[in-house]
Amino acid sequence: MDKRKNIFDKIGSLIPGYRGYAERDGRRNCDKLLRVGLADKIARIEKILYERINEAIRIKDKELMRSMEDCRKLLNTFNSRVRYAPYGETSFFADGQIKEDELFNIYQLDLGLAEDINNLSLTASAADLNELVSQIKKAQKSLDNRNNYISEF
Repeated sequence: MDKRKNIFDKIGSLIPGYRGYAERDGRRNCDKLLRVGLADKIARIEKILYERINEAIRIKDKELMRSMEDCRKLLNTFNSRVRYAPYGETSFFADGQIKEDELFNIYQLDLGLAEDINNLSLTASAADLNELVSQIKKAQKSLDNRNNYISEF
């Protein structure tokens, strides 16, 4: 496999613009992997909420069930925004070179989003729905900040 990759690297060095293409493609793939991984984690959190909704149904607490369903819908919408966001359509993935400090800022925003989603995991089993809704909104803001930063390129 390494030998094959070395051959492609050698061929790529002979083709003008190939290196830039490979770097853009790598950024697209990393962005996609990140978003899919985060969306999968959000889906697991949503499953926890389904379990809590079923428990509310079992004890016949309709008010709790409705509140939890509203929270689940909010989480589901957030999951869709993460999972189905277009990959690589901004100029971040274009021909121009991205500066190292700009790439670092994007990685920092990615890390913040991942941490927010991890905090959601910790909050999902807790009894306080208001805290969970607050955590979802915080994660949504992190996603907005990341997407807005990337769209500036």
